Amino acid sequence: MRLLISWVRDFVDVKASPEEVAEKLALRGFEVASIENIGDDAMIDFEVTANRPDCLSVLGFAREIATAYDLPLRLPSTDSKAKLGLAKVESGESDRLKVSLDDAELCPRYAAGVATVSATTTPNWMVSRLQASGVRLISPFVDITNYVLM
Repeated sequence: MRLLISWVRDFVDVKASPEEVAEKLALRGFEVASIENIGDDAMIDFEVTANRPDCLSVLGFAREIATAYDLPLRLPSTDSKAKLGLAKVESGESDRLKVSLDDAELCPRYAAGVATVSATTTPNWMVSRLQASGVRLISPFVDITNYVLM
């Protein structure tokens, strides 16, 4: 898992250097494959073992770093307004998507959404993060999906 430090800092205000973060996480069982400086930023490449699937995302590592440094974690907003600057999001019902629950006891809540993406190119800030993470750019739709998965 290639971890861009500036991306982690979107979720946790860790002041430690990338080398210190790598050392602290190595003590917690994550093998550090490499640390690479990228301009004013740094990329730490961790080997994630099968027993830690929670750390296969930036948010998962941010949670681990927050715990290691006893810092608060800022979770992504669940506000219905799109923050990517790519999508128009409206509240309410949609004729394009219907959700029904067959058994409310088994699934008490399910959320779905429809987004209209109007970007013809992936924004530069997203391109930088995806490329630094080793993700190949394909199209705005695929890039957005990969960004969310990261």
